[in-house]
Amino acid sequence: MNIRAVKKVNYTRQATRGGIYDDGSGRYPVPMDLWYRDLGGQGEPIVILHGLFGSSQNWAGMGRRLAGEGHVFAVDLRNHGESPHAPTHSLSDCVRDVADWADARGIARLRLVGHSMGGLVAMGFALAYPGRTAGVASVDIAPRPYPPEHPEEFAALRTDIHACRTRAEVDAILLPLVADLRNRQFLMTNVTREGDGFRWKPNVAVLERSTVAADWASAVGTFPGEALLIACGRSSYVRAEDHAVMRKFFPRARIETLAAADHWPHVTAPRELELALRGFLGRTAINAAPPRP
Repeated sequence: MNIRAVKKVNYTRQATRGGIYDDGSGRYPVPMDLWYRDLGGQGEPIVILHGLFGSSQNWAGMGRRLAGEGHVFAVDLRNHGESPHAPTHSLSDCVRDVADWADARGIARLRLVGHSMGGLVAMGFALAYPGRTAGVASVDIAPRPYPPEHPEEFAALRTDIHACRTRAEVDAILLPLVADLRNRQFLMTNVTREGDGFRWKPNVAVLERSTVAADWASAVGTFPGEALLIACGRSSYVRAEDHAVMRKFFPRARIETLAAADHWPHVTAPRELELALRGFLGRTAINAAPPRP
């Protein structure tokens, strides 16, 4: 496996000139240089986008399992993981970042798999760039606005952990804020060493103001290609009424439910998720049979 870390750009310093670093054209003077993992495989690119507080690390295992279907990349979205921090985090920001990332690598068309927040970005990319999207799969998120949430997680990520010397000490600090062990372990994937202590990787203050979900209130357009919505039976993120919303934007969408999965199906139902995604990727390969009229 080849994991590539691309050059980081300090956007925070660039942003001091007039606030958001936009030259008036709606694009940044320097494209956001997203960090990514090359998870192997050959053929048509498959790009995996993680959810809020996540990173490419969370999807590396599933990405390797899908490497027989194409060349798999898992990307750290802005303000997450190893990617640069920026002063805004909107749907258009993240969609544009993915387009710039693909441009920098000469990738003309993508098959996109997005989980939660990453699913909103993947679907947004398909609407904005239908000609560059070979197919889009959204894992446990529908194309609609979602209310702000995650107060426990944000409280945990605002905790000062610089004085901690071990990860056990970090966990002890988080315990009163996040009682669930699995959720704490997930959040601690965002911890990294800094000197003798630790720091949080995400740009927490900006993520608290994120509009990725809210921006779907003004979304327009349709994507005519292959689309998949994976709902999780033990999760409330996709409701029955969301099926019609999905097909409003994605008329050819298939909707599959993983009955045993919660909001983290790559953890709780990896085999079932892999089978669903393999089916989607098989339908979006270049040599796939055309859809029936």
